[in-house]
Amino acid sequence: MSKKDAYKQKIEAELELVKAKLAEYKAEATLLAASGLMAADNVPFIGVSVGNAELKANIGPTNYQAKVDDTHYTASLGQYIGDNGRIALSYSYVEPKNNVKDSDAASLAYDFVLPVVDNAVMLYAGPVIGYTRYIEEAAGIKLDLSGLHYGGEAGVIVRLVNFVELEAGYRYFIETGSDTVAGIKVEADTLKMWYLGANLRF
Repeated sequence: MSKKDAYKQKIEAELELVKAKLAEYKAEATLLAASGLMAADNVPFIGVSVGNAELKANIGPTNYQAKVDDTHYTASLGQYIGDNGRIALSYSYVEPKNNVKDSDAASLAYDFVLPVVDNAVMLYAGPVIGYTRYIEEAAGIKLDLSGLHYGGEAGVIVRLVNFVELEAGYRYFIETGSDTVAGIKVEADTLKMWYLGANLRF
């Protein structure tokens, strides 16, 4: 074999090695991109919102209905699951007034998310379960309507940029707490909440 042929074979071998390396890098880049997309589909978020909370209760054998309502402040921590779902844990606080000693709630929700306008506007709805704490105390008499709640929520999300969202929605819970005061039974009935807030995606 001449020197010219040997040199040509050497060049061809080096070219094949370069092609193999390029193919390897391309495969790694594709894998990283796919991983990035998967990560983008499962995005954690935190949110804050404010709105109105209305708790209704039935009193005595005639089920006389009483209600208390006030402003609530809610913080949420959750994660999107793909493009069509999310799960979130929320804590809602209502500042105690008058005879109210404690008034707050913690909830776990799963939302089915429906993109409407290019992932910029989304509708959502889903089940919610959690615990409501509501305690009144006056003149040595205590009323405790704390208990589990269950129900659902629905609303709309507007994504301003990739990591900032505005959100508005409504929650409706069935309450299970009850108490007896001076021989009269009081049963928590429903908790209704509307809210407006913002989410920060990571």
